[in-house]
Amino acid sequence: MQRFANKVALITGASTGIGLETIKRIRDEGGTVFAAHRRGKIDIESVASVSLDVTDEENWARAIAEVVAAAGRLDILVNNAGARESGAVEETSLEQWHRLIDTNLTSIFLGCRAAVPAIRQAGGGAIVNVGSITGIRGTENMVAYSASKSGVTSMTSSLALDLARDNIRVNAVCPAAIRTRMVTNWLDAAEDTDAAEAVVLAKHPMGRIGRPDEVASVIAFLASDDASFMTGMSIPVDGGRSIR
Repeated sequence: MQRFANKVALITGASTGIGLETIKRIRDEGGTVFAAHRRGKIDIESVASVSLDVTDEENWARAIAEVVAAAGRLDILVNNAGARESGAVEETSLEQWHRLIDTNLTSIFLGCRAAVPAIRQAGGGAIVNVGSITGIRGTENMVAYSASKSGVTSMTSSLALDLARDNIRVNAVCPAAIRTRMVTNWLDAAEDTDAAEAVVLAKHPMGRIGRPDEVASVIAFLASDDASFMTGMSIPVDGGRSIR
């Protein structure tokens, strides 16, 4: 399939996991892809790199300008950058709260605000935000992370209403446990890694942790014209966790 022929996409959080698999998927389906990462260059064949601190307003303005200057347009924005930290309310410092809100929520606001004029100029397109199942149902011991991801879910709906008149669709994917560096690092930090993983698996009716490419396939669908009549949706990709 060449669903993204003549389409230009900017994808954040691009170095590993879901972001990397999304880059490959859109590239392999004919898209021109710009991979954004805080540390700059990412060595992916046929993909351009953009240095971007997603929490910085001026960084976003520069990154969007670079993409449009190089490719002439922007059709797709995938807001994938994020951070995961645990903590119940009494254990969560104000610094941690602000860090997670800035990284997981404010970054998407800044990215959409910077990208929308370029996508509108291209005649419309798609924004896909990467949220979390925690944004649909709260998770114990993750008060700041849950708040940030719930914000992504709600903001996605509001953006969709605001931008529908411009032919810009806005949707979100909400993964549960996915075998990414974020989840692997969290499991490795547990006192008993096997026991911690067993707890995670028990929460998923399918009995396994998901793969990054399984989330990337849903992102690609939402970014493509196959989802041309979908906007404002937050789609769980969670092995059934949201229905347990």
